[in-house]
Amino acid sequence: MLFNFVVSLPSTSGNPIQQFDHIILGAGCAGLSLAVRMAAEPRLAQQKILVIDKAPKAGNDRTWCFWEKQPGYFEHLVHHSWQQLWVKHPQGALPLQLDGYAYKMIRSIDFYKHGMQQLAAAPNVQLHYGNVQSVDATNGVITTDGGTFKATHIFSSVLLQEPVMQPDEFYLLQHFRGWFIETEEDVFDEAAADLMNFRVSQEHGCAFMYVLPLSKRKALVEYTLFTEEVLTDVQYDAGLQQFMQAELKLHIFHISEVENGIIPMTNLRFPAQEGCVTYIGTAGGRTKASTGYTFQHIQQHSEQLVKALLNNQTTALSMPQRFHFYDSVLLQILHERKLPGADVFFQLFQRNPAARVLRFLDNQTSLWQELRLMNTTPWKHFVPAALQQLRHLRRKVG
Repeated sequence: MLFNFVVSLPSTSGNPIQQFDHIILGAGCAGLSLAVRMAAEPRLAQQKILVIDKAPKAGNDRTWCFWEKQPGYFEHLVHHSWQQLWVKHPQGALPLQLDGYAYKMIRSIDFYKHGMQQLAAAPNVQLHYGNVQSVDATNGVITTDGGTFKATHIFSSVLLQEPVMQPDEFYLLQHFRGWFIETEEDVFDEAAADLMNFRVSQEHGCAFMYVLPLSKRKALVEYTLFTEEVLTDVQYDAGLQQFMQAELKLHIFHISEVENGIIPMTNLRFPAQEGCVTYIGTAGGRTKASTGYTFQHIQQHSEQLVKALLNNQTTALSMPQRFHFYDSVLLQILHERKLPGADVFFQLFQRNPAARVLRFLDNQTSLWQELRLMNTTPWKHFVPAALQQLRHLRRKVG
């Protein structure tokens, strides 16, 4: 399974233990989102914070996309945004009425640079690079190959042990390969993006393309799949090339950059806390199981955790359990492949206002809105999946 977890090794550190109030393990999206907020909070200025990662991050290793109505905490880092989105399918093309939402992109290199600058300017924050050898969740001690550190509390984007899947849990991968392309002529509408373009082969499972124009001549075109197995680079490139020619009618273009990624999509129940360790990011269950979207869920969690710290607490509110149920149902549909995933998502947007779907995917809808949305799903497939998930839930509760 695709999860980072600590493999305990014999300690080689003979240095004295260094004491902190909080340790953040991992300086990726989740770790930096939390660390920057903690460093900016005056009421935490007297608390010593340590951020641990394997090595400094260099280069643009990924992009994060998300939607929101208001300017967010990292609004100044938004590389591009779109007010018009499309969902496209062999059956047709849907322009989405976003009702004030904007779809936004942040480049990881900009995020990392900003985060490190903010932490470097905070006198109560230290950075440490090294390989983690062990984590003592009971006593709050982390040992790396460069030292031993103790804290009252640890926030970790890394699991302390490999999770064990239960028979009723599903595990898919959102995996993708994206080309940043440049054309010789004006081709793209930089104000409009394809959120999901299903006009690609579905032979491997649910597959679609993102088309995110950055200018009239530049765009990120990303081949994304929700399946159990990843493809080879040759297969990704063949899919991208075919889409360029058949759908975008592009035969001459330059690839300036390539990005790859794999995100777990699972209804596995992640532990919120273990001893004095609170999990964050994907390890804390902040990846939306049915879509793979993570960035906004991390931001919401980080904000909640800082508020909790100000009240001498270390845990945030968990999402309502009904959203875990909805994710489980959709994962079962995608896993069984009795109904093509392309049809599921296209019909969801076709039969509902786009803003309602986006709120639902953000876990922000009311029960009434969710019932209205579920009433538009293909009952023949969704009702049996829902009943099966309810039976699993009853067994766990019982």
